[in-house]
Amino acid sequence: MNFTEISNLLSRPELTASLYFSVKPKRSDEPYTSISPEVAPEIIQKLINWSREYILQYSEFQQVDFNPTGYRDGTVETCNYEYVGNMDEVIGNFDPGRIEGAEDLADKFSFYCLDIQGDNNLKLFRRVTKFKKLYVKGLLAAFEGHRLNQMDQKMLGLDGDVDLVAYKGELLVLNHTSLERIFRINEQYTAMATRAIQTLKASQKIDNFDQFEEDCMNDVRVQKTLTKLLREEGLFEGCFNHFENIVNAIDVFDLDIETRTAPEEKIIYENKSQLSDILKILSDSYYKSFIREKLGVDNSRI
Repeated sequence: MNFTEISNLLSRPELTASLYFSVKPKRSDEPYTSISPEVAPEIIQKLINWSREYILQYSEFQQVDFNPTGYRDGTVETCNYEYVGNMDEVIGNFDPGRIEGAEDLADKFSFYCLDIQGDNNLKLFRRVTKFKKLYVKGLLAAFEGHRLNQMDQKMLGLDGDVDLVAYKGELLVLNHTSLERIFRINEQYTAMATRAIQTLKASQKIDNFDQFEEDCMNDVRVQKTLTKLLREEGLFEGCFNHFENIVNAIDVFDLDIETRTAPEEKIIYENKSQLSDILKILSDSYYKSFIREKLGVDNSRI
C-alpha cells in the first residue's frame, strides 16, 4: 500500500466522510448491524488528523503478506479484500440513513469505520473502546465545577488509532488481531484448511487420515497454519516428493513419528501431539545449515 498516497488523501481540505458504528454478530447466520449517527464536522476532522499521524508511523515498516499464525516486529501486514471473505458484507451494511437505536447498541458495538469519500474510497477501521463494565457494576462521572456528577449516557471511546486501512482492494493491517475481531475470517480459515486437507488426502501419504483430519479441523491454530501453507504455491503438491528425506528428518531430529516405506510410503499418524511436527515436515521447516552443518527448525514457516 502506498503510504504517500494515503497521507496526501487524508491531507486534502474539506474531505467528505461518514462514521459508522457496527456490531459483529456472534453467529454466522446473523447479519452485521450498523448505524451512522450525526457527527460534528470538527470531530470528523480530528479523527482524520489523528488517523493520518497514526498511519504514518508505519510508513517505513516492511510490508509483508498477512500471516494468520503471527506477525514479525518491524513489519506491517497486507492482504486483499478476498482474503477476509466478507468485506462486501461488512461495507454493504453501511447505511448513512440509519441513525435510530444508537444508544441501545452503544455497549454492543464491535468497531467503527471512518469512510472517506473520493475517487477511491478510503476506509479506516478501529475496534471500539467500550465502558460496558462500568454500566453493569460501576458508574461514569464528570466534574462540573467542584461537583462530581454521574453521567447517565452510554459512552464510547474514539482514540484516533487505526486497526485497518482499506483502499483500492487492499487491507493494511496495523493491528494483527483486528481481522478476526472485525471480519468473519475464522470461516475463511475453516474453508482454506478444508482445501488443504483435501490436497493432503489425495496424496495418500498419511495413514489414519480420518483421525488426522478431525484433529486438524478441531484446532483453530492448525487451521491457520494450513491456511498459511496453502498460500505458498506448490508447497503441498511437492511435500511428499522426496519421502526418503522425510524419513531422514524424522530420524535426525528424533521426532515421535513412525513411517513405513512398503508397500506404500506413509507417515503413520497416531495422535494430535504429532500435529506440530507433521506441519513442520509439510512446511519444510527442518534444515541443516550450509556452512556449519548446524541442524535447526525454522518456526517462522508455520
